[in-house]
Amino acid sequence: MVQSVRATYRDGVLEPSESVGNGVVDAFHSKSESQTGPDNGEHPLLQRLRKIRESVPASAWDDVPSDGAKNYKHYLYGHPKEDEE
Repeated sequence: MVQSVRATYRDGVLEPSESVGNGVVDAFHSKSESQTGPDNGEHPLLQRLRKIRESVPASAWDDVPSDGAKNYKHYLYGHPKEDEE
């Protein structure tokens, strides 16, 4: 459900100029609860990353380079690797 509401932005807060119906508030709360997943306190992004990590076989992580941050130009563009210090 979409509803347009006039509001004033003041000190970093949107203040609605009119009352917002309970149906809109209920829809917002039910959506936010479904996005947070189980009540384990973990952020939804971390939940998604955990699922991705678990979907990759453990042996595949052995092929991931450990110097990816330092030598990203090598892995992305084929530049020579930087010397390890």
